[in-house]
Amino acid sequence: MSDAKKLLHNTILLTAASFLMRTVSVSFNVYLTNKIGADGIGLFQLIIAVYGMAVTFASAGIRLASMRLVADNLAIKKYSERRIMRLCILYSFICGVAVACVLSGFSGLIGQKWICDPRSIPSLKVLSLSLPFVSVSAALGGYFTAVGKLVRYTAVQFFEQILKIGVTVFALRGVLSHGLEASCVAIVFGMTSAEMFSAFCSFVLYRFSTKRADIFEKPREIVKKMLRIALPDAVGAEMRSILMTVEHLLIPVGFRKSGSNPQTAMATYGIIHGMALPLVLYPSALLSSLSGLLVPEISAQHIAKNNIRIGYMIARVLHIALIFSIGTAGIMYFSSDELARAVYNNPEVGFYTQILSPLIPVMYMDMTIDGMLKGLDQQVSYMRYNIIDASICVIFVYLLVPIFAVKGYIIVVFMSEIINFALSFRRLTMVSEVRIELFRDIVIPLLCVISAGNVKNIIFALFPIDFGIKGDAVAGIIICAGVYITLLRIFTAINKEELRWAKRLAVGKIKSHDGA
Repeated sequence: MSDAKKLLHNTILLTAASFLMRTVSVSFNVYLTNKIGADGIGLFQLIIAVYGMAVTFASAGIRLASMRLVADNLAIKKYSERRIMRLCILYSFICGVAVACVLSGFSGLIGQKWICDPRSIPSLKVLSLSLPFVSVSAALGGYFTAVGKLVRYTAVQFFEQILKIGVTVFALRGVLSHGLEASCVAIVFGMTSAEMFSAFCSFVLYRFSTKRADIFEKPREIVKKMLRIALPDAVGAEMRSILMTVEHLLIPVGFRKSGSNPQTAMATYGIIHGMALPLVLYPSALLSSLSGLLVPEISAQHIAKNNIRIGYMIARVLHIALIFSIGTAGIMYFSSDELARAVYNNPEVGFYTQILSPLIPVMYMDMTIDGMLKGLDQQVSYMRYNIIDASICVIFVYLLVPIFAVKGYIIVVFMSEIINFALSFRRLTMVSEVRIELFRDIVIPLLCVISAGNVKNIIFALFPIDFGIKGDAVAGIIICAGVYITLLRIFTAINKEELRWAKRLAVGKIKSHDGA
């Protein structure tokens, strides 16, 4: 199978799996919202913000390191995969145990002083148990992505989600009457159980996927390469995670300072972060899958110094990402109310979804470019930009949210995403050949999606058929997407050559393009 066809097949697989798991996740969020309310979701999101920071420290850049080391080794064939992964797993486990001890030991201080809600303390203690397993899973996830053995690994991730939901639902039934503290513990117990299951199954799959090393290799050189990749990524991710956690903890405080009562502040935070943002990010499954797979693909071409191939891949992927993200933004904007009612039965979610939808192209493009930069060995620059972006966000959350409340926070979100994208895109132009046609890649898709949204509104006005809440949302999306794709073809934003290229990918007959 050619590299291009393999990339396509893996992208399709990961995208399908990601959409499935995100559908399960959004449905589960709806279930949790109905059980513990918007203010409960707000508290849970604050706990997850702290846990997310702990996961970043526990993983310590190992996913990228294992992915890059294995992908590069496939090109140079210098070491055994098992030797590389043995060191990566050991590194990740040590980091996971260390961070777990810190989170458990300081959970009281974090709950009292950071989250400002002692009900979060038991949940943090339970979550600390999962950290060694999360970090080992990160190392194994990098390995499976690099070697392209994704079917069984994706199945493990899916069953992890199912187990998490099953355990959580069962545990919640017995504790809902005991208050929000017990409910949060039940939810994080389900998460911890699922992480343990995932790590164990992933490790078993890994052992069956690799051969025993035939020769003894000195690990020093591998360790040096691992740390050179992992540490910059870890430092950048950890600094950004710290700052983002501070940002998230400051948001409800800022809402309260602006005049909102504590319960309303927590509920508003829960609506934006626990409902609207997951809805906005849901379609990004395609680009997140592609971005992850681009890291080992571009890294291998970078090692081989095949700059023409890299430039060709970047041009293709940026074109796809722009068309997809602009279309998604428009569809989300014109269908926000129907989507919010269908998923959450909450019109306030639709209001925030519509406000955030113009930011989708920036968010999705930044996600795609991040994968390219990591593949091009630009993790130090990536680290620097993340720190700059997060630092600016903390400052403006502190200054704007107490004065402008929700409006101030929305401004901060826009500033954060735009700054991060601008810095990343500038770096990409410095280290690679970037080809974007303003009219074809941006103007035409924008005009097409605006036209599609208006066509949808006209059809709904002329034919006011009631399909039900969910039916109206599905019908609106199908009409918008169908008109958008048709207009793209009419105005040649997607041309025949690209359709032939996609067809060759599908049948495994891709040929080189300009030597790529």
